[in-house]
Amino acid sequence: MPLASCGSDPIPYRTVNVPLVASVAVVPSSATLDVGAAVQLSATAYTASGIPVSGKGFAWGTSAGAVATVNALGEVTAVAPGSSLITATVDGQQGSALVTVNANTTVATVAITPSTATVDVGATTALSASAFNSAGAPLAGKVFAWSSAAATIATVTSAGVVTSVAPGTAAISATSEGRQGTASITVVAIAAVATVAISPAVDSVDVGRTIALTATASSAAGAPLTGKTFVWASSASAVASVSATGVVTGVAPGTATITVTSEGKAGTATVTVVAANNAVATIAVTPTLVAIDVGTTAALSATAFNSVGSALPGKPTAWSSSTSSIASVSAAGVVTGVAVGTATISATSEGRAGSAVVTVVPRATSSGTITVNGAQTFQTMTGWEALAEIGQAECDPRAYQSYKSGVLDRAANELGINRIRLGLRNGFENPVDQFLPFRAGQLTFNQWKVFWFRVMNDNNDPFVLNPAGFNWGYLDYTMDELVVPLKQRLAARGEGFWLNLSYTGANTGDLHRDNPEEYAELVLAAFQHLQQKYGWVPNSLEIVNEPNLGTWTGTHVGQALVAAKRRLNAAGFFPEFVAPSASYIGESLVYFDAMVQVPGAAAAVDEFSYHRYRTIPTLAQLQNVAQRGTQYGIRTAMLEHGGSDYLDLHEDLTLANVSAWEQFGLAFCGDRDIGGSYFAIYGAALGSNAPNVQTGAMTKYLRQYFRYVALGAVRVGATSADSRVAPVAFRNVSGKYVVVVKAT
Repeated sequence: MPLASCGSDPIPYRTVNVPLVASVAVVPSSATLDVGAAVQLSATAYTASGIPVSGKGFAWGTSAGAVATVNALGEVTAVAPGSSLITATVDGQQGSALVTVNANTTVATVAITPSTATVDVGATTALSASAFNSAGAPLAGKVFAWSSAAATIATVTSAGVVTSVAPGTAAISATSEGRQGTASITVVAIAAVATVAISPAVDSVDVGRTIALTATASSAAGAPLTGKTFVWASSASAVASVSATGVVTGVAPGTATITVTSEGKAGTATVTVVAANNAVATIAVTPTLVAIDVGTTAALSATAFNSVGSALPGKPTAWSSSTSSIASVSAAGVVTGVAVGTATISATSEGRAGSAVVTVVPRATSSGTITVNGAQTFQTMTGWEALAEIGQAECDPRAYQSYKSGVLDRAANELGINRIRLGLRNGFENPVDQFLPFRAGQLTFNQWKVFWFRVMNDNNDPFVLNPAGFNWGYLDYTMDELVVPLKQRLAARGEGFWLNLSYTGANTGDLHRDNPEEYAELVLAAFQHLQQKYGWVPNSLEIVNEPNLGTWTGTHVGQALVAAKRRLNAAGFFPEFVAPSASYIGESLVYFDAMVQVPGAAAAVDEFSYHRYRTIPTLAQLQNVAQRGTQYGIRTAMLEHGGSDYLDLHEDLTLANVSAWEQFGLAFCGDRDIGGSYFAIYGAALGSNAPNVQTGAMTKYLRQYFRYVALGAVRVGATSADSRVAPVAFRNVSGKYVVVVKAT
């Protein structure tokens, strides 16, 4: 190519000699590290004459990544005992250094959690100790000796349980291999009881069933007192008996006064016992949100349910309005808009009440205005969730292969699913992987299903994990077939993805229920496996799916939560924690309140989850969910209800302030659309090799939210001047706003 010239003087050609690399030297040429430690290596390129060549970039590599890793800058990190050759390559020439990794199992530091605590005299608190090596890596299986520097103030057991004795401050120590960690325990005197109250003060119960009453002691200043002892009694044990913990059992129809006493102070509650399954436990008013014009009417309905969630027809209901000057209500539940404003309409039966909020607006015109207030913020969205189910195991394999890619394309690009619930079956803790013979055709589906929840402990020590004691065949299959492909599709769109790992098996086996550390071991094994195989781990851990359908209590959930957080954090995993996920909202509130009483659970939970089965959530229940979220500084989520539509979603978003929401499965074969899956697959159950995938009827409306409201979006204020439209507004992380309108 000719060079440009100026006038008649051409620009001369110049020859540049580039030195050739003949060798590469890595410094230092060898290094010995402890597990968890790091060393910086440097590389220099030389010519054949031994002259250094500058400006070269090196490609770093390791011969044994399981022993030592190296980054693009030559920094080596020790992973496990052994040796690895670290290489630096440029222009086809290579230099190396030998890195030897020692086990480094000697305790260097000890940490106690929590490091400080304040307890009442006579109360107990559990401490936990963790050992770390010189590189800061946690050391499992270490034995700790516990001691108290002031046993007259606080004593400690060999398991780290502290008992407060007298007011003052005591240093509690945990020692392992000569290294010691300490925690400061402050013991305070217990104030005297001035009043005692029972909640609820009035209640009813069926014959043969129970209700739990709660006693609260307060000081003269009105402050609640913890650690107090209560004595319960019934005025008529033949009508209603009461346990030492306040659990009342209906014996025969009638009325009894329940009394609780503490330090000479007493509180009472009246309990009415009715014929079995005939007492009103809850009232649901529908719809829970109503907007009407001045001068127009709307009909509300009230349904009474007993304690097991069965409807009780024929129960007399009394209707009332909190502000009759805004909205009045007839004896039949017909609301009339009187003046602009908001009123709460209540329906009461047998002392139980449900309510709805009625907003009265000026008479509607032909058009209205929606006002979005970006300065008013509510929840941050963590995903539109689906169960990891597309028929990958149950449906005909020929049909499955023909529809799976299309379903995943539509889930990501059409519907907007960005959060997947992946089941962690308790049966994964078993050395035999029965999914493999099922995949090979040696077991039928029903024969394989028998093993889903069959647990065999990997060993008798929850702190020594035996990798051979776990099987991950079906977990990996679901990851490969559904989770990873969906994540890749979302990434191609520039959208985020959330993986929610959910423990299943609450109604089968007791190993993980009764042994929180065994539960934590299974969870840790799953996280380690996913990290090693896929290079990433779940964003959240759902402690247990529908614990109330098995034998788990709220206390069990809280204990598993605390153990899992402690174990995962110690191993370098920091997911968010979701609980309690009971099958209906009333049970979720009860389970949550019991769960957070477990020491450490309130600080560990990140998302309060509930399902929508059994009874229609009341306005009060939805608001109570939102209140728990505010009280504990956590998110809320509705994470399962096959059959829920956009009306339920609107309520959950605006009343319970949910950040995540799930109808149920992503897709399934079965020639029907009943709201149990976002996509219905027709023809697949018959072995067709050309199944027809259809968007569910309910999904089409849910899509208006899912498709446009992205992961990380913040719900903002939105109001309407027209009673016929109810807006919900969001601000996406891109800064763009989305308004979804529910129109009547």
